[in-house]
Amino acid sequence: MRCNNTSECFEQISTYFDGKKTGYFLLVNTENYDAYQEILQRLEVDSCKRCVYVSQNCLPNGLPDVDAAVSIASGSGNYALIGLSQAQMLRSDSALTAKLDEVLSYPIGGYGIVLLDHCEQALKKFMNRDIRMKNRVVLIDGEVSPLPQIKFAKTEEECIGFKPISGIPELLAYLERLTDMQRQNRPAVTILSSFPVNSFRNAVYSVTACEGIYEALTTKYSDIAGATEKAYGTDVQWSWLASKMSGKSSFSALVCDEFGATVNLSAHLSDVWESDNKKMQWLLWLSLKSFGEANNHYLTLILENCDNVNSFEMHAYLDFADVDIAHPEFERYYTERKRLLEQLPENLPLIKKYCDKLGRHQKDEVFYLTDSSAQEKYNFVRCLSLYDFTPEEISQATRSMSKPLHLYMQDFVFDAANTKLPESDSSFRDDLTTYFRDYKLQKLTNRIFPEFLKRVNDYAQSPRSYNKLQPRSSIISHMDKKKMQCFFFDALGVEYLAFIMAKCKEYGLVSEVAIGRCESPSITIKNKEFLQYFADGDWRKIDDLDEIKHHSQVYDYQKCEYPLHLFEELDVIDEQLRMIQSMFVQGTLEKALIVADHGASRLAVRYGHELNSSIELEEPGEHSGRCCPAAEDPKLSFVAYEDGFAVLANYERFKGGRRANVEVHGGASLEEVVVPIITLTKRPDNIEICFVNPVIALKPRITPELALYSNIPLSKPRLLIDGDFYDGEFVADKKHARFEIPKIKRKGNYSADVYDGEKNMSVKLEFKAQKQTREVDLF
Repeated sequence: MRCNNTSECFEQISTYFDGKKTGYFLLVNTENYDAYQEILQRLEVDSCKRCVYVSQNCLPNGLPDVDAAVSIASGSGNYALIGLSQAQMLRSDSALTAKLDEVLSYPIGGYGIVLLDHCEQALKKFMNRDIRMKNRVVLIDGEVSPLPQIKFAKTEEECIGFKPISGIPELLAYLERLTDMQRQNRPAVTILSSFPVNSFRNAVYSVTACEGIYEALTTKYSDIAGATEKAYGTDVQWSWLASKMSGKSSFSALVCDEFGATVNLSAHLSDVWESDNKKMQWLLWLSLKSFGEANNHYLTLILENCDNVNSFEMHAYLDFADVDIAHPEFERYYTERKRLLEQLPENLPLIKKYCDKLGRHQKDEVFYLTDSSAQEKYNFVRCLSLYDFTPEEISQATRSMSKPLHLYMQDFVFDAANTKLPESDSSFRDDLTTYFRDYKLQKLTNRIFPEFLKRVNDYAQSPRSYNKLQPRSSIISHMDKKKMQCFFFDALGVEYLAFIMAKCKEYGLVSEVAIGRCESPSITIKNKEFLQYFADGDWRKIDDLDEIKHHSQVYDYQKCEYPLHLFEELDVIDEQLRMIQSMFVQGTLEKALIVADHGASRLAVRYGHELNSSIELEEPGEHSGRCCPAAEDPKLSFVAYEDGFAVLANYERFKGGRRANVEVHGGASLEEVVVPIITLTKRPDNIEICFVNPVIALKPRITPELALYSNIPLSKPRLLIDGDFYDGEFVADKKHARFEIPKIKRKGNYSADVYDGEKNMSVKLEFKAQKQTREVDLF
């Protein structure tokens, strides 16, 4: 029978229930969900009829027990069976057809209708096959409703923005109540089920697996869709993100909640990576990948190269090795990479891999290395040893690689203020400046220049140049030692003075340097005479430098010939200067005196030759062969005789002497004998020293002038410019001084160190020299 609408259908249903029992079900089918629901609702409100739902008759595993529902509805009462077609359509078209064929012939004891949807094609076949079936089937005309899609999800996290249906029974109940509006608003219905989706591959419905948590996230959140790819995370990570996104309007909202903003995200790298929270590490990486870091070009580069958080550290360490040294952003990449790696835990395997990759750059390798790891420091000094570099290249390499090392390599100028000499010997100051510039260059590059060795041998001849310098004890004896604390640095040579002066400026310490000579031989036992000027509680000894030079197993020259120890030497000095500065700040120190007993020579260790003479040490461990007890002067050209010791002034060692393992002293080379005496005080608070006008005009036949202002009185204002001192003349008061600077003849930018007498005020001022322009009257 065919009906045009549901009213006609109910007439047929009423006729069926009011008439004589047929012994069979009446099958009612509609292709429209609204019509289906209209019929169902009228059946449910009819108290004379009992509705049996397949969704309420399921096996323990959740699958529908259609036969049980049919059995109930075939009893001796008035029944309406709901959900048979939906349950069978989940299985297959053939299962639906077979069950319809079975139900059409199923004997029942009372009255029963089976409400179906989307079964017209199958029912027509039965009606055409057996004319008797026309009385058992009602087909309702109307618009055909599209079938819903069914998606299977394994976890609730995959269902972003909606609550999924839980299990097959709930799905059947949903399908039994489906309307056209529901299907239109939700064309795909998602079910949580442990059943594999392949179990329903033959279903009449379109049954597929949920596209995944990532797809669900991108569907709901456009900023995730626009900035990410599925490969950026695992299903577990995307599921965790989905749970974090609960209640958030966007991914950016979550990032702001977690990190404060979507900019400057790299500032959180240190805290997040130190926490070792893998989920938060992934979230921060994903945030960086999504929103970028516009101010960090190197981070932008590595983010482009890595597609998952697990490779982030690898790219952070290694990608710079692939950047050509001629790249316009090379220096920026270098700086940003160093800063970035300081925020990540040290990764020794990746550091080694990075250093291995740099080998292809040959001598340019030095420009890729930093002082952030022992491996890189080793490769840096090794590369300087293997290849030839100009002083300018070394300056460029140290400037980026290590600020302490770069400061160490600067010149310390031995001048009339810090190096007292007879006027006839004043040229020796320039000799010292040049000597220690070349000494440091050779120490760093692990070599000895032939011309420098000749100079050492010349200085080793009697009369020896160091004798021109004041004895250390003479300098200290004339000092005002009131409220002075002495810091006795064992083996602190003048080679470190450029570094010490730079650090004093950084820490706000006013310094006054005096250059003297120690006693020969240059060993500690012979060079403690200055302690007589200090009470026991007024001096302390710092042995760390000497320990590095003599007792280190890490830097043993026989095991590693490269000057890797230099980095630690600078760290030791810096640590002590910081401690002194802290004591000034705390008010426990008013004046500090840094004194060295002697210096030390790295190049004598590097040279490694024994003296060809009959003198031989009886005690092999004595001072590494640089000095030898002797009853009388051996009268050798390179040997000084002092206080019962024969002392070598060149780079050789006496036979029998134990090889030094890092650096050596005891001899009379300049680096062993010349010592610094440094007075430190705290720079006054709120000090203001500046040029009245930092621009000077260069005019023909007129000496350039600078005017200095200081808000504290200066007793003897002086400026050090390009190695030359200029004395100031007070103008009106003790706060203004005028300086004539005759050597400034070219335009350009200059800097001046401010002194008060011999005290370096730790103030560096910039000024500019420019040619005076002349106006021309064109009329």
